[in-house]
Amino acid sequence: MQLIDVPLEQLSGLCHRFNPTSLFEALIRARTVSRSPDSAPAATHRVQRNSVAREMNATIASSREELRAAGDLVTRRYAWRGYMVDARTLDAPAPGERKSSAITLIASGADGEAVGTLTLGLDGPAGLLVDGVYGSELDAARAAGRRVCELTRLAVDERADSKTVLAALFGLAFLLGRVLHRATDVFIEVNPRHVAFYERALGFVVAAGQQICERVKAPSVL
Repeated sequence: MQLIDVPLEQLSGLCHRFNPTSLFEALIRARTVSRSPDSAPAATHRVQRNSVAREMNATIASSREELRAAGDLVTRRYAWRGYMVDARTLDAPAPGERKSSAITLIASGADGEAVGTLTLGLDGPAGLLVDGVYGSELDAARAAGRRVCELTRLAVDERADSKTVLAALFGLAFLLGRVLHRATDVFIEVNPRHVAFYERALGFVVAAGQQICERVKAPSVL
C-alpha cells in the first residue's frame, strides 16, 4: 500500500533544517496567521536542535525495527497512563474493513534511540480511525469540502526533552499533512484532562464532546 504520494528519496531531496523549538512556536503563531499552501516551506524529515544539546531527528519510520520501536514506546507510555493496550492492535481494522493509510513518525537522538512517535492518518476510502466514534463530525467536514487527517499514537519517552520531541514530531506531521497532502483540518482524540494543553499550545478547538475511545477503553474528546 502506498502511504505517501512523494517517494522518500524525493522527500530527502526537499528537506532542510529547522530549529525545533522555533518551529513549535511557529505552529502556535499559525493559529492566527492564514498561509497559502503554495507559500509553505519545503517538506523535511529531519529536525536539528541548534543549541549545544544533541541533535534531534524526526523521520518516517519505514524499517521493521523503527516500527517496532515506535510500537514499543506507545505500549509502554500508554501503560504508564493506565491504558492497558498493545500498540500493535491499536490501529487494527475490524474484520472485513480496510486499514486507513497512516504514516508513523519517529523521533530519535544522536544515539539513534527512539524517544518519541506520532502517527499521521490520511483520509481515503477506509476513512480514519476517529470515524469509529466521531464519524458524523468527520463526514460534516468532508461534506463541506475539507481535506481531513488525524493524529494518533503520540508517545514521548519520559527521559526526553518533551518540548523538543514534540516540536520535531508535530513539525514533520504539519509538513507532511499540509504541504504534501494539502490537508485543511486535523483531528485528534485526547483525554479530557489534556484538552487545555492542545487548545493553548497548538490552537486546537473542541469539535465534539466526551465519548469513550474503544481503542484504549478511555474517555476522549475530539
